[in-house]
Amino acid sequence: MSNATPKLRLFAALAALFLLAVSGGCKGFFVNQPNSVTVTTNTGASSFSAAPTASLKAVASFDSGDKDVTNSASWQSSSGCATVSATGVVTATGTASSVTISATVAAVSGSITGSTTVSGGTAQTLTVTAPLSIVATSTGQFAAALNGSDVTASSTWTSDNTSAVLFSTSTPGFATFGASGQTANVTASLNQGSSCATGTLLVTIP
Repeated sequence: MSNATPKLRLFAALAALFLLAVSGGCKGFFVNQPNSVTVTTNTGASSFSAAPTASLKAVASFDSGDKDVTNSASWQSSSGCATVSATGVVTATGTASSVTISATVAAVSGSITGSTTVSGGTAQTLTVTAPLSIVATSTGQFAAALNGSDVTASSTWTSDNTSAVLFSTSTPGFATFGASGQTANVTASLNQGSSCATGTLLVTIP
């Protein structure tokens, strides 16, 4: 009985902490998870032009109001044509007509699309091809071509919805598919000196 009592007290304490977290606004596995995240330029524009840089801002919407989370968000670029710093500054590494930059806070993401320009660079488009068969909770190989040449292995692959399409970190273009009914924009990017080619394909999991 003496051994059981401390365990019961520990269980009660953990249960109390859980209820306190829930009553304090805990959503899912994250405390203070925002309802949405909006990404704009510092001037409030809904698209950006990095020539060669652009400063972005992320604002998270909570039940209690909006908060600037630019310096605390996790930033990601969909393309090798651009890098993005921890404070939302985009720097062009190649010329591209469509690059998506996303900011994530407590598993909630927002994004903005824009262009990148470097001196002497030209924008080119990759042709992205989906696997012959896409099956929910299965895997498949995407392909990318530039001017008729296969550049799958040398391209950078990203998905704007990793719960629908999650790319391998070791095999370029190889992806794992999520549950049926989800969609994702799949982007392949190729950095070639001052020029950068990108291609995007909308994928629906049957």
